[in-house]
Amino acid sequence: MSTLHIRGDRRTLITGAGTIGLGATAALTLGATPAAAAPATAQTASLNLHDADTGEEVWEALLDGNERWACGRATRPHTSVRWRKTLVAGQQPRAAVFGCVDSRVSPELVFDTGVGDIMVTRTAGNVLNPLVAESVSYGPAALASPLLVVLGHQKCGAVTAAHAALSAADEGHEPEEHEYALPETVEALRAAYEASKGAPGDPIAAMTEANVRLAMAALAEHPNLATLVADGELTIVGAVYSLETGLVTEIQE
Repeated sequence: MSTLHIRGDRRTLITGAGTIGLGATAALTLGATPAAAAPATAQTASLNLHDADTGEEVWEALLDGNERWACGRATRPHTSVRWRKTLVAGQQPRAAVFGCVDSRVSPELVFDTGVGDIMVTRTAGNVLNPLVAESVSYGPAALASPLLVVLGHQKCGAVTAAHAALSAADEGHEPEEHEYALPETVEALRAAYEASKGAPGDPIAAMTEANVRLAMAALAEHPNLATLVADGELTIVGAVYSLETGLVTEIQE
């Protein structure tokens, strides 16, 4: 069985199960202002991440990077020619991140990381299927990355379109036609739509969070990852990125 650990020192979104494995949580809302970050260098930023041993420590380092990004103090580590050449021999990404294809939510930038720091998989609406799950699992299973982040985001176009289509169908209406329809994505997001029905507040935000939690649960049971989670070697964290503030907020129970 995986274990939920709750901590009170990082921002979290208090809505549902948000961390599987060694992960942890706190309390700050999506609209909060990031704490003032001390000026950092590319060297200190990279040391924080690559010196981290556990999934929880890697998550702390990524949140530190996100605060730098949100404050406009990104260091952009690991972009030099010298660093790039060190990666020819192999890679050791410290985290796997599964997110959306939205051009405004590039995990490498959002977490202020560089080449070789994180392994990223992205689909529209961060929709998970068996083929995608194999790619997501590669970092933890083959490269010993101790952290897996499922990252949703504010105002996701795929989630918004799916919600509109599915709610129209519920009401007996024909959904509006879109120039670039994603029927398979809409159907794949049905489970998140059903899971978020009746949730208070913004229905798109609720569906986004439900989609993150469903992906977390599925990945925790994936054959490549289940033993790692059970043995405490892999932390799975769910989070949502705010387009307005630039902050990543962890989803918590």
